Formats: sequence, structure tokens, C-alpha cells
Amino acid sequence: PTLPDHDAANYWFMAVSILGASISPYLFMFYSSGAIEDEWDKSYLGANRAIAGLGMSFGGTIAMGVLIVAALVLAAHGIEQVDDYHQLPLMLIQIFGFWGFVLFVASLGIACFGATLEIGLQQAYLVAQGFGWTWGENLKPRDDPGFSTVYTISLFLAAIPIALGLDPLKLTIFSMALTAASLPLTVVPFLFLLNDERYVGEHRNGMIANAAVIFIIALGFVLAIVTIPLQIFGGT
Repeated sequence: PTLPDHDAANYWFMAVSILGASISPYLFMFYSSGAIEDEWDKSYLGANRAIAGLGMSFGGTIAMGVLIVAALVLAAHGIEQVDDYHQLPLMLIQIFGFWGFVLFVASLGIACFGATLEIGLQQAYLVAQGFGWTWGENLKPRDDPGFSTVYTISLFLAAIPIALGLDPLKLTIFSMALTAASLPLTVVPFLFLLNDERYVGEHRNGMIANAAVIFIIALGFVLAIVTIPLQIFGGT
């Protein structure tokens, strides 16, 4: 990889957006709510460390692979600026032909479907817990009406921008940038919680873990500062 020799603002805006998507604050609420609902205890720590490590490694590897393949394949077709989802299947069609298109559509559909359910649940968790309502995805709607209502409304509201004709790719990139801007508000409290012996007991952070969290916080602040001007000067 090399630094861009043109359109630098747009390049760095995309970099900020990718980092923002890689560290998604909504996952904290979603994952911790699931842990409470399923009544996890200390015996789940080992499994969760493995899941977190393997999951992030797998996801990061896939993401890097997508970036590399996109750079190699799309550039060969003379595409230097991706501004439409219809350009993306070219990454797989060259190798797999028609089935490459099918594979791309299936992959995109699965990813979008999973993210939609997670974010919808996160909104329901956030509102229900904030107002002290009964909540839980395993409960029937009549047992947690507020939680179920917020979940349903969230899914409906999420469809409105696309129904109004907004470009899905631009909307995705803008959402990723907003995620980057919100990182400090989410990560800073965790630095205190992860060092509070009353809260985590003997599992409080060590020096290496604290250094990692501080790095993430610093990265979050930088992303928050640069996201807005990059959106203005380089947003697609």
C-alpha cells in the first residue's frame, strides 16, 4: 500500500470510516446485554476470550482480504473510485463467473441481515434498560411490550432512508464516520470500569491492557476530530 498522490481528503475519510466500523460502540451494549440475559458467570471468561480473539482475527483478516482484492481487481477494470454497490460484484465475477455474483449477493445479504438484527436489538436494549422496562429477546412480546415495540420501530425507521432514495453506499460510509465520531463517548467509561476492583474484582486490567485501552481512546479522539472535516472535504 502507498499513500495517495491525489484526492487525499477522500482517502483519509475512507480510512477513518473503516476504522470506525472496526470498533463499533453498539457491540458493547449488545454483547453485555446478551451476557446478562443468558446469565453468564466467571466460567464463561475463557470461552469469551477465545471468541473475541478468534472472531476479531477472522473478521480483520476477511476485511483486509476484501480491501486487497478490491484494489487488485477493480483497478484492473479501470475503477479508481467505488461509488456504487453494483461495482462490487466484479471482485468475484472475474474468478467465479456468475456464481461470483451469487456469492457476493449472498454475502452482502447475510452481513446486512445480521447487522440489522444486532443494531435493532441494541436500540431496544438501550431504551428498555434506560427506562427500567422488562427486556429480553427470549421473552414473548406480551411480556416485554416496550422492548419489542422499540425493536420493531427501529427496523422500520432504518428502512426509511433507503425507501426515500438515499444512496445505500453513501449512507453506509456516513454511518461509519459517525461511529468513529462517537468512539470517545463509549470507550472512556470502559477505562474506569475495567480498572474498578469493585466491579471486575481480580480481573481488572493490567498495564498492557490499560495501554491498549488508552491507545484506543486516543485513536477515538483523533477519529472524532478528523471525521467532520474529512466528511466535508472528502466525503463521497
